[in-house]
Amino acid sequence: MLLPTDPSKRHYLFTDDIKFLQKAIIFHPAKREVFLTLKRSLTDVSRPGCWDLPGGNLSFGERHDEALIREIREETGLEASSFKPLTVSTNFDVQTKIYYLYIGYSCKALTEHLTLSSEHIAYQWVTLSQFLSLETADFLQETAKLIQM
Repeated sequence: MLLPTDPSKRHYLFTDDIKFLQKAIIFHPAKREVFLTLKRSLTDVSRPGCWDLPGGNLSFGERHDEALIREIREETGLEASSFKPLTVSTNFDVQTKIYYLYIGYSCKALTEHLTLSSEHIAYQWVTLSQFLSLETADFLQETAKLIQM
């Protein structure tokens, strides 16, 4: 199997030109109408200061389900259950020449108490309309619109 030629990129690229990304809409354990959003660090290279959903990149050879659980734990300290895929999409970025595979999920947090990693500077439990009013990526807004409240 091909690995990225640059070993430092192996934690976020499958090959030199393929990236697999997953995000999750994590519903509050007691309030079904709200879900978690995280504010990215102001120094992040990708979308600094924007609101995000928990999740991230798969490392080469990592199972997708284990990777999503790992990312949620790393970013929030939360445990979640009832994972359901909402969307699968692909995109080719002509500037970076990277092909993206994205899966968006919904799930439920087992507790509401969380601990942010250094990747994020704030969090909120929001409704769909609140999330759609935040500065965030279009693909995350499209994922959020798929939830059934």
